[in-house]
Amino acid sequence: MGRHPFGLALFVHDILDFAIRQVMDRSKWTVMLIPHDSEGVRSIQLSSSRVKGVVSILLLTVLLSGVFTAGFFLKQGQHVRAEQLQRENLLLATEVTDMRNEMATLAASITDLAQKDEKYRTIAGLPSIDDDVQRVGIGGPGTASLDSMAVYAENPELGEQIFAASYDLETLIRRATLMRSSMDEALATLQQNTERLLATPSISPSSGHLSSLFSRNRRHPILRITRPHEGIDIAAPIGESILAPAKGKVVFSGNRAGGYGLTVELNHGFGYTTRFAHASRLLVRRGDVVERGEVIAEVGATGLVTGPHLHYEVESDGVAVDPLNFIITDAIPE
Repeated sequence: MGRHPFGLALFVHDILDFAIRQVMDRSKWTVMLIPHDSEGVRSIQLSSSRVKGVVSILLLTVLLSGVFTAGFFLKQGQHVRAEQLQRENLLLATEVTDMRNEMATLAASITDLAQKDEKYRTIAGLPSIDDDVQRVGIGGPGTASLDSMAVYAENPELGEQIFAASYDLETLIRRATLMRSSMDEALATLQQNTERLLATPSISPSSGHLSSLFSRNRRHPILRITRPHEGIDIAAPIGESILAPAKGKVVFSGNRAGGYGLTVELNHGFGYTTRFAHASRLLVRRGDVVERGEVIAEVGATGLVTGPHLHYEVESDGVAVDPLNFIITDAIPE
């Protein structure tokens, strides 16, 4: 911007003071006028006081001109800077407005996700998120206040816009974090439920006639004694396929004591175990992993039986339960 006007004034003041002292040192001054034509040289004698007055006026004029000129350029520079700052503020305000519009679109998307998340939670059997938690209002510890923003002191209108944008952004971040956590929980539960459904015995292991039901107290047809019949019997011809009723791992495949004959046992996880007795042929070995509907053996008449049939048991957490409670009628294989 150049020399400060007050510095220039001091500089000129020093020159004025020096010039006046020089004038004061002389009593008279002679001014000579030399023309270019043939006229003679003229000389004018001036007293010290007159010269002092003329010099003072000239230097004062220079001083005032310098001060006003410097002040003018300084004011012009400040005006240009003010206009530049105003343009920058307008551009910043426009960007803040555009950002808030984009955040409004993002907020609508998060609202849609929240509605889908609610459906996922319902399907997964999870409770709905509390309304107070859904709102995730801000204003707690760590939230900046409007008065604490430096830009607010310089430009209150722009400061309010930036604060509102910051507020909206903080809310979106918290809502997005909540949605991510909720969806992770819902998807994990759905995945677990899917795995449970895959592991739950749900189809009849063989086609045939139901010849004996589950009973806590049934008279054995061969032993002629009363004892629990912890399964169901499906009468079928020898060689009829025996299917895995759900995904599981073979934990036993062989001849089992107690009248079971050739038997396969599956561990499905989630506390479920199934047993298939009296087979004529075993098609899986211990350690094999089978899927629902996969053939694991064939109906036979091994063990303590009166005729070919499949004896089918289901245990839940080690307790025998009625297999018919798990068989979906429409899923019985033909």
